[in-house]
Amino acid sequence: MKKTHKLTALLLALLLCAGCSTSDPADRTDDNSPPPASAQPTQEPTPTPAPDEPEESLDPEVVDKIKYNVYVEMNNKIVDVLDTLYSYYEVVEYADEFALRTDSEYTYKYDISPYNTDLLEDAEYVATLEPAFEELDALTLEILDPMRALMDAFSDIYHDYDYAADQYAGPKEYHKAIQPNAALFEDLAFQYMDAVEQRSLLRVEAEEQQMQDDGLLLAYGFSHSITVVKKITAECYAQEVDDYNLLELDLAPIRPLYQELLDTIAAYKAAAEDNNQLMAESMTADGAYHIGTQMDRMAEALEWMIRQVENQTLSSDPGRVYLGSLLFVGEVLSDCIDLYNSSFAA
Repeated sequence: MKKTHKLTALLLALLLCAGCSTSDPADRTDDNSPPPASAQPTQEPTPTPAPDEPEESLDPEVVDKIKYNVYVEMNNKIVDVLDTLYSYYEVVEYADEFALRTDSEYTYKYDISPYNTDLLEDAEYVATLEPAFEELDALTLEILDPMRALMDAFSDIYHDYDYAADQYAGPKEYHKAIQPNAALFEDLAFQYMDAVEQRSLLRVEAEEQQMQDDGLLLAYGFSHSITVVKKITAECYAQEVDDYNLLELDLAPIRPLYQELLDTIAAYKAAAEDNNQLMAESMTADGAYHIGTQMDRMAEALEWMIRQVENQTLSSDPGRVYLGSLLFVGEVLSDCIDLYNSSFAA
């Protein structure tokens, strides 16, 4: 197959899913492909060359967008597979020999779903194309084998309806594929997500600057508020803080970001009061107001989180979603990403 035809097929597929969410753990066809400033990086719609166009006519910018889109899809599929891997070890002992955990509250096959590995073929293909993405190209080629092994094993588990037969003979074989790849995949997965995140931040910065240059103040305000919240959550995780040790969070790097969020929301609301601005961005007053209320939800969620740290008191037990938890911040952030997609991504 010639490269032009292969790239055209990829472009068509990506155009169909651009702006859609694909990494929802509840939907294994995944992709959490947010717009600029999302919790997951943005997939970019790209022009489709004619099928009979010669390979040499492909613009490097087009190939760059194709690679980025594929790598975002890979990132989100990796998140999904990682989630399934953790579910697997909720039931099975992390050991070379297959054994069920005696303390698990779940049964075998808990939260296991089948996978289509076609995306891995696309990723392997684009990793060899120019322009090079350097670290991401290398990581892509390195993670393919362990990722494929896990995806195939999870698919086998999902389709095994007689897994307890012959003293779990089938699960013992699946475990032989999962266990040797689990740690390697997990390590590469976090490297991969970090690399995609860094590339995404650079693209978001450029996109938001273009929004400002074009006078799209409402789109910029919503996008940048998501970007700032994303930076705050990233800082929490960089400190290895979650809801279980939330009170250990160092607020010094959080406070200026939180103030930036408040300033961004205030600027957005000021722009939303201008009817000319609403018309320029094809927004209704009600639509702009609704977006503003959702931005306020992000600020409120962070305010309660910060307040808990300041008071050194959790208002609820960790491990559940409640106002003030990091889980709740993530939930509100996800809602805003979905709203941005429906409001601006098209």
